[in-house]
Amino acid sequence: MPVYEYEPDDRDCLMCDGRVDVIQGIGEDPLKYCPWCGLDVKRVISRVTFKIQGSAPEDNTSRKGFTTFRKAEKGVWEKVSGEGPDVLTGTKDDIAAVDAEKAPPKKIIDLDKDVS
Repeated sequence: MPVYEYEPDDRDCLMCDGRVDVIQGIGEDPLKYCPWCGLDVKRVISRVTFKIQGSAPEDNTSRKGFTTFRKAEKGVWEKVSGEGPDVLTGTKDDIAAVDAEKAPPKKIIDLDKDVS
């Protein structure tokens, strides 16, 4: 079952921290009210993640219209089968952005907090 994200329709919510995640069936209607605070909400488009279990032969994937790439080195992907470019190469900015996304969050020190 997919996870859908909702956010308040026309105001900020201090209880829900901006967005809430709800597990719903694909055929279910979008929520009109937040299940936690009761405010009017709207469903928002968010990042989609899926994982294909197992592996499929490259010739089978290309017959289905997909292109298969294999990581050759950092920021470089080589085509194994299908149509499209032979090599995908990320720019230095792309690679830096991915590295920054993967990096652990920086520790925030609260100077006003009493540590005794």
